[in-house]
Amino acid sequence: MEQIISLQKGWKVLQDVHDIGEKTGLYRQYESSTDIGTQISEWEPLEELKHLQLLYANQPYFGRELRYFNQAPWWYCLEFDIPGEDYESMLIRFTNVDYYAKVWLNGKLLGEHEGYSAPFSFETKGIAREGEKNYLIVKVSSPWDEEVEQDGQVSRTMLVKRNMVKGTYEHSDTFIQRDVNPVGIYGKVELLLSKAGAIAGDVEVDYKLDVDGGKADVTVGTALHCLKEGQKYAITVTIREKDSGLVREQKKEIFTAEKKTEDRKYCLRMEKVNLWSTWDHGRPWMYQAEAVLEKDGETLSRRVTAFAFRKIEIERNAETTRFWLNGKKIYIRGTSYYPDCYISAMTKERYLRDLLNVKAAGFNLVRVHVHTEQTCFYDLCDKLGIAVLQDSEYNWTHPSTDEWAERFANIFRDNVKLLKRHPSVICWIIMNEPGCVDPDGKIRERFMEENPGPRLYRELQEMDSERPIIKGSFCEDDLLSGDSHNYVGSLTGGEYGEIYGQMEKLNTEYGFDAPGCAENLKRIPSVYRRLEGILEQIPEIQEYQYKLLKYYTEHYRIQKYAPCAGYVQFMFIDLCPQSFYGIYDWWGIPKKGLNAILESNAPVGIFAKHRDFIEGIYIVNDTDKAYKACTASWTVTEAESGKLIAQDSCEADFGADCCVQITKFPENYGKGMKWNLSLDLMDEQGNSIARNVYTDICTLLPHVKGHPERMSHEIGMRLYWA
Repeated sequence: MEQIISLQKGWKVLQDVHDIGEKTGLYRQYESSTDIGTQISEWEPLEELKHLQLLYANQPYFGRELRYFNQAPWWYCLEFDIPGEDYESMLIRFTNVDYYAKVWLNGKLLGEHEGYSAPFSFETKGIAREGEKNYLIVKVSSPWDEEVEQDGQVSRTMLVKRNMVKGTYEHSDTFIQRDVNPVGIYGKVELLLSKAGAIAGDVEVDYKLDVDGGKADVTVGTALHCLKEGQKYAITVTIREKDSGLVREQKKEIFTAEKKTEDRKYCLRMEKVNLWSTWDHGRPWMYQAEAVLEKDGETLSRRVTAFAFRKIEIERNAETTRFWLNGKKIYIRGTSYYPDCYISAMTKERYLRDLLNVKAAGFNLVRVHVHTEQTCFYDLCDKLGIAVLQDSEYNWTHPSTDEWAERFANIFRDNVKLLKRHPSVICWIIMNEPGCVDPDGKIRERFMEENPGPRLYRELQEMDSERPIIKGSFCEDDLLSGDSHNYVGSLTGGEYGEIYGQMEKLNTEYGFDAPGCAENLKRIPSVYRRLEGILEQIPEIQEYQYKLLKYYTEHYRIQKYAPCAGYVQFMFIDLCPQSFYGIYDWWGIPKKGLNAILESNAPVGIFAKHRDFIEGIYIVNDTDKAYKACTASWTVTEAESGKLIAQDSCEADFGADCCVQITKFPENYGKGMKWNLSLDLMDEQGNSIARNVYTDICTLLPHVKGHPERMSHEIGMRLYWA
């Protein structure tokens, strides 16, 4: 049986402040050097593998002192033993190194890697020493970029040309504070030892569903290594239901190895397939594909991969951008997700907390915004039935060279391979807001042609022909993209009521930033002090966030499939203590904006279409269930006195996956009045299906004073009028 040795503990680290470690042969020095002249720091023990700012910075989320973490490379050193046995393969595997890595073992260079999210490994046979001490050295860096736009058209979001394929660092709009650029080894480091045959990497699963979706042809692929030519082996491939463990199909093959490494594929026919679905449209059925390699009755290697069956499509033309799941339209109720600047700060428990709250708020999708989370996050989305729009690392301004485009393509391909097995990932987004934005809000066409988007679109279709692709998010008129971003009443100025009458096919960004709980902000004194001038106004700012989110969300719900096929609110939770886009603050405490989502985002809702008057009432049903003999009722009262203005009800029948108008009010109904409106939807037995309330419905709040005109780049936050 192969052996896996964890290399998590015992690391030492130093920063090479003059970047002379390679010249002085630091990769051969396993003890601290205090020689005069080298100017190399001493090795110091590292308590855990995590982004270095989280381990060494007093305040890892802002501050100019953070810049020293990225001004020079870091070196890691680990001493470890290998049992004295005769191994055919000794593989060292890293899951996450942010960002550039160069790896030596016992003074010999193993190789280099770029990127932070995809695993990589090196074969060490012939370099590793069995039964002796081994020394693993890794040079890690995540440098600042120096090229800045100088064309006289500098905007607040298009400053630094990011040379790394890393979507969110050195922002100039305070989304991520200017001085935050994560660096370090995190995740797992392992030594995989094999003596007599092993399965390399994960089991790969591909399938083809029958037209009716009830049966499937499944191909299970295995990459074998360390085989002995001419000897017999056995492989057993098993497909099980993940929850019950029930064996659904199995195939065993005995073969004679012809080469030391072989790729073998096995085809199985699955009957009575259960399809994965989002939580609001069925059950997220999961399966496992297991491959076991044996020789002479002894198990040599075992690999298990979780997967699911489902069919996802996108319907896209000049009028429509719409997803279909398992042959049925699915209306997207989504939120953007980036829970921490430092991905290594996240744990399975934090992910679970957030995703349970995502589901409780009625969302059926999260957009992973211009980064890649840890793999356990996607496992949880699979299990909970929450769909994922997965961005690449392309965000805003990058070099226009072929060399950079090739690096970007390589990293994105690796991430696609990493995440392809997850049924929750329903769509790839190649680029977020590519290039520059013209004053009229249109993406300049030349960026859509000159950047890596068209090429990667074609390559991804070959890599993953079953999954939709958005070439450039915020390129609504591009027929290979088709989604919009809308910040009227927020980042682009104006008032949120101006979206009345606008038509969008699929919105993947809208929102407003509001500071969270003042008691939590006290934990970060410099942030709290910087907001002292508006502490008393925080409830008002949260009220504006609530009103804007409610107005946008219901605007999209009422336009269901005419033409809107869904929306993605920006964002679910603040990604650091002083970034305020979330409906939860960084500590996980809700803001009033969450109330807007709870009122407007449930699978079945009752809504008023309004501006400075009330136009009508609508029922929106995103479920697969039709409702009969329901009762919709509404009550209009004066906001201050509570005096009854109007009260009425009607019987309402509405089908599955629909939007129906149940009443239309007279022209300019309520204009100039201060009225409250409450709505109720009851089933035939008198059980509540949906409720909604509107306070002073005909008064739209004015845009928060000073937003987003002033920012603190030192702390990384909106100032409003502070």
